[in-house]
Amino acid sequence: MTEVEETLRRTFGQAEGHAPRLPALLAERLEGVHRRRRRRARVALAAAAVVLAASGTFTVTRGGDTITAVPASGPLSDKPVAPVEKVWPQAVRVLPAKGPGGLSWRPAGLIDDRTLLMVTSTADDGVAAALYAYDLDKGAEREIVTMPDPDRNGFANGFIAGNGHLAWWTGSKDRVARLWTVPVDGGKARLVGTQSIKEGDGSGIDALAVAGDKIVFSLYTGGVFSVPVAGGPVEPVKGGAGMHVLTWPWIGAPGRGGEPHGTEYARIVNVETGETRTAVTEAGEEIMFCGVTLCYGRTAEGRGFLRHRDGSAYKALPEGIVVGEPPAQDRFFASSYGDRAPEGVGLYDVDTGASGDLGIQGEGQSIMMPSSDPTGRLLSYTLADRLYLIDLARIR
Repeated sequence: MTEVEETLRRTFGQAEGHAPRLPALLAERLEGVHRRRRRRARVALAAAAVVLAASGTFTVTRGGDTITAVPASGPLSDKPVAPVEKVWPQAVRVLPAKGPGGLSWRPAGLIDDRTLLMVTSTADDGVAAALYAYDLDKGAEREIVTMPDPDRNGFANGFIAGNGHLAWWTGSKDRVARLWTVPVDGGKARLVGTQSIKEGDGSGIDALAVAGDKIVFSLYTGGVFSVPVAGGPVEPVKGGAGMHVLTWPWIGAPGRGGEPHGTEYARIVNVETGETRTAVTEAGEEIMFCGVTLCYGRTAEGRGFLRHRDGSAYKALPEGIVVGEPPAQDRFFASSYGDRAPEGVGLYDVDTGASGDLGIQGEGQSIMMPSSDPTGRLLSYTLADRLYLIDLARIR
């Protein structure tokens, strides 16, 4: 889950070139604060927008699990000419916005190509309540597990599916992250390991994956570890000291917090093959962050671009685009469009130049952005009583 404070730090860093580090959240408050902020995001960030616009920099807007920035004046991205469901009909699904018991729910990823992992949230404080498997072909859900008592175990975060299991972690007042699993067929949540969290590292675990018969994870302050899916001791991954899980088996540094910053994931290592990749930086430019293949940077004139880590395949981005994370599937990004204020959100394909309108509307200087799953394959957002799901892997 993207940390609100840390993403703000990164976004301001892109706009200003420097920004003070914002304090991390306490682990025991992470999930509750996150959900409450989703409900009041437009009000709180509209106030921040007034201050930032007055300084002539950027308006900050938030929605889903992401934060993005749009220029306080001047045109934004070009408006797509057609709705996303017309441009990429094979990729768009429309689901009910409410799950069992009338609770709000959100996609956490795919269990397989036809089964969606859904997380319901309690109505009073938005805390994760249960996990469901949703059959996309039949439109039917099946309960997998009810979340362990959050008052005793902490709030649940970082849901991931793999190798027939679901995994997640909880953080609580004792500064201990607890790692949990359950078979995708259903059952009772099983506590498989614990990891102490350093003072000041309120975010706890920043990435989680299922790798064979183990859960692998990294800490917000750095360090990659593993624990058996069946339960057992938590052990450090060889070569993982100070590193972060990017996309398993790739780990890298620096991460999004916990150590001095430069280009995020400038250096990555494949823990299975030993291959190392380092981002190339040319004179007069700044590389902000990288994925496994692509990096996002700015020229000396402030123009955004994408390029392969090895320095090849340079591609300039349209003016007004501010990318908050590596393009999903190495080609897609969501961005606001409008004239001086965000009017809507488009999905843009870097490879083909195609774009689709998501149908999200702005309100003044704020707009809600879609959420993404940990793999970067899915985008989701809610309009009225419908939940829109975009499977980017289905766009050829």
